[in-house]
Amino acid sequence: MVNGEHEVIIHPIMTEKTVGLQKENKYVFKVTLQATKPEIKKAVQNMFGVTVLRVHTVRVGGKTKRLGRFEGKTSSWKKAIVFVKPGERIKAFDIS
Repeated sequence: MVNGEHEVIIHPIMTEKTVGLQKENKYVFKVTLQATKPEIKKAVQNMFGVTVLRVHTVRVGGKTKRLGRFEGKTSSWKKAIVFVKPGERIKAFDIS
């Protein structure tokens, strides 16, 4: 269980694919690995003042990376796709 909203959501993910999802009222965030769907929903509603209908989460596994002869692995992380009520928008995402 995570304490505050700012501890649940790390940052929004802005890629071509996620910008396209915004037309369908879906917003994507990087969240802490311990965050649950109800915590993510509450955090987004409190931070951005929107109505969240549902939340999908995906655990993204770390990738193997090489630097010369040394091999390592990047950290695993969690992605949350938040479905917002039609007609509502998160103004922090607006790029136009």
